[in-house]
Order: sequence, then C-alpha cells, then structure tokens
Amino acid sequence: MRTHPEPGSVVQYTFDFTFGRQRDIAPVYQQWQNLIADPKLDRRFGSEFIMYPLGAIITGSFYGTQKEFDASGIPQRLPQQGNRTLVVNDWLGSLAHEAEKEALYLSDLPTPFYSKSLAFRPQELLPPQGIDGLFRYLDGVDKGTLLWFIIFDASGGAVSDPPLNSTAYAHRDKILFYQSYAVGLLELSDKTRNFLTGFHNKLLQSIPPGTYGTYPGYVDPAIPNPQEQYWMSNLAQLGRIKTRWDPADTFRNPGSVRPGNGKR
Repeated sequence: MRTHPEPGSVVQYTFDFTFGRQRDIAPVYQQWQNLIADPKLDRRFGSEFIMYPLGAIITGSFYGTQKEFDASGIPQRLPQQGNRTLVVNDWLGSLAHEAEKEALYLSDLPTPFYSKSLAFRPQELLPPQGIDGLFRYLDGVDKGTLLWFIIFDASGGAVSDPPLNSTAYAHRDKILFYQSYAVGLLELSDKTRNFLTGFHNKLLQSIPPGTYGTYPGYVDPAIPNPQEQYWMSNLAQLGRIKTRWDPADTFRNPGSVRPGNGKR
C-alpha cells in the first residue's frame, strides 16, 4: 500500500433538477457530458449524473476549497437551472458524509433488481441525436416500476495515467461508465427487464459499433462474454496468473477469470 497526504477541504455538491418529461433533461445531460469529457478538466473534480423518474441529479466532490472550486470555472459550466447545494467539509467530514449515504443503501431485506452497464472511451460518447433519442425512449416505454435509476459516472483523470496492462483493471482508457438499476418490490417483471434492456440496446445503436466493456463490480448475469467485457486486453495474462495460483478455480463467481485463457 502507498499512502498519500490527506486532502484539506472537500466541496461536496449536488444539483437537483425536476422536469415534467424525461426528454427535457437531455440538454442538461449534454452539458454535463461536455464538461466531463474535457481533457483539461481539473483532476480534483469527480461527478456523476443520476436519472430517475421525472428528474436528475448531478453530484460529486471537488478536493479543494470552495474558493478553488469557484476559480476552476467548473461551477459556471454545470447546468444552472437546478437547485444547488454545496457542503464544504474537511477530509474526515467528507468521509462521514459518504458513510451516511452508503448506510441508506444497506438493508436486511433481499430486493430483486436488474442492471445493465457499459464503459466509454472519449470517441464513444453519446452524440446529441443519440442523447435526445434515449431520453425520448424513457418518456414512451412502460417501465413496470417506479424504482429505477440510470447513473453515468465520470472516470479518467489520474486513473488513466498508468498503462492498461499495469494492473488487472483494464479500463484506464475510459472516461465514462453508465449503469442502470430497476428494483422490484416482491419480484421483477418482464416489463422492467425489457425497459432496461431496451435502453441499453438503444444506447448501443447511438455509439460506434464495437463499443464494449465495463467495470467488474457492475454485475450483470445476462452480459455476453463477461470475462472479455470485464477484463478485456488483460484477460489472457490474468488467466495465466489464475492458472498458477488457483488452478482448481476455488475462488470464483460467474464473471471471474478462469484458469488457462481466463474464459469460462
């Protein structure tokens, strides 16, 4: 483990938007995507865009003071029509805030849910026409549940500095991840599965052919060729390591690397 000095102040921000139709959120997403795709974006800035029924949230952290955050120019480049909340904490305060949010996700009750995900390089980001089509799809489809979220997470920055094959993580060239969630109360309906699958397929139609791959922690039992999607160009080397240290495949899950070539 290599430690680093703790940061000083942390600005935690939230922009909350409410709209009558999903298609009205499309320009807000476009503005956010333009911001996080900027190769000169301040590396102290982290962000995610969360879509939910009739609204969206832009949230994240800036590792610096509010004065530094304002001087970065980022607040002026974020959509301005939402309700804005800024909280400035020290490092421990920011950790406590994140712990409180995570505690809200924990429950002793098993909950059926379905999810799809994808990772994007800079040349694979959604074009304006594709963004508009996706949000119009959300207005017209029967979702089968009110408990759904579609999350876009900004990546890149310092994560992209090491070579792709320097660690098992094979997505250092990605600058954006998306993951969808839909939750059922007692069971998950086919309508809900079809809603997320339809969104995913429409998204794939809007970006260059051959775009694939996603973070291994985004679990999707229906993902085709999960080892290739999760581990990509590092799969063969990881398969050789697995063969050496766990040839019987004792430690495994449906998407994990297998001995040999790493595939199932």
